[in-house]
Amino acid sequence: MEKSMTFTATGDALILKHIPDYPEFSELKDFIMSAEARITNLETTLTDGGCFPSAFSGGTWLTSRPGVLEDLKRFGFNIFCWANNHTMDYSYDGLRMTKAALDAAKVAHCGVGENLYEASKAAMVDLPSGRVGVISICSTHDPAARAGIQSQSQPGRPGLNPLRFSSLFTVTEDQMKALKEIAAATRINNRADFSKVQGYTLREPEGTFDFGSSRFVVGDVPGRMTKANEADTARTVETIKDALLVVDYVVVVVHSHEIKGDTNDEPDYFFEEFARKCIDAGACAVVGGGTHQLKGVEIYKQRPIFYSLGNFIFQNAFVEKLPPDYMEKNNLPLNTGTASAFEARSARATVSLHADVANFYSILPWFRMEGENLTKLILKPISLGKNLPQYFSTWPRIADETESAEIFDILSKLSAPYGTEMKLKDGAIEVTI
Repeated sequence: MEKSMTFTATGDALILKHIPDYPEFSELKDFIMSAEARITNLETTLTDGGCFPSAFSGGTWLTSRPGVLEDLKRFGFNIFCWANNHTMDYSYDGLRMTKAALDAAKVAHCGVGENLYEASKAAMVDLPSGRVGVISICSTHDPAARAGIQSQSQPGRPGLNPLRFSSLFTVTEDQMKALKEIAAATRINNRADFSKVQGYTLREPEGTFDFGSSRFVVGDVPGRMTKANEADTARTVETIKDALLVVDYVVVVVHSHEIKGDTNDEPDYFFEEFARKCIDAGACAVVGGGTHQLKGVEIYKQRPIFYSLGNFIFQNAFVEKLPPDYMEKNNLPLNTGTASAFEARSARATVSLHADVANFYSILPWFRMEGENLTKLILKPISLGKNLPQYFSTWPRIADETESAEIFDILSKLSAPYGTEMKLKDGAIEVTI
């Protein structure tokens, strides 16, 4: 009998408080439950509110009460990914409380662990039609959030499964000359250069020049290129291959905020490179999220790559607590209330997350694999209700006709550079295989 399986997945589930039953819930749940493997990206920590915050955060320090897991389970999700830029918002205590909450809820989860081995391994779920493995990895994180390798002499470091990358900037000869003159005049590299002399820091490769934390090379056309870390890529490729020895399909979920240009429309170069290598290694799909809005869909070797599915739940305006670090970062009095502090940041932004309609549009993919082939892919347009009162504009709903047309227009344009063809039919976006 040939293997087959159906899948759905969400973008960022930034859930901070209870979601009550609402009129559109059942229709959405029915769509999710029509797939067997149902994956979501848990973008918060789960604590009792008593953990100390890290000195860094994913932007806003996020934590939720563990009870919100029951809300996500009501939607029907059976696989939770949680390697993201908020994983370590509340340090190691927050990480361990989140893991304990997921374990207590008896749900499969991946992307974080007591060491790199645990963080990078696939979550495996037995389904009626077979077995699926899911890998969760994150490119946007503070270095201190990265899980570490356990050795024969030392334990590993708790953290997330990292996807590091490097950037290389190309400049003309005249621009390089100017950079070196500026570096000499400002002494921006003095500490780093001295560290290289002492042997604590590796010297830059021949033909390159480091200006502060950025690396430059001379070329004909100025620009920027990024490359996925070889060790992180190789580890993921091996994890995929290893998992495929005992599962039927593997899905890789990537949380990434990095972009090519000046807007969130395009994924960075290294993400595209990494996603295709995952497919080459045998993954049946790569699911992206992170920047809270849609990016293009690519069909690579008859396997789907979703560079960002957008927000599924978007409750970051309902943060219960913020640490003094947040107030200092935003130049606010330390006794500023949480809601007031959040409002002050939003008011300062040219386009805040809650002001941009793009952050209130999403898609839920539904696809079928038969053997090694993708045989069907539909995308259900999702709206979070941008024009509704704030309390209601955080919950996902199947988009109405007007919203579906807008989402289709956005997604088809973003997917066109990948050669992906799609059409809007009966409230769903059908992708040509």
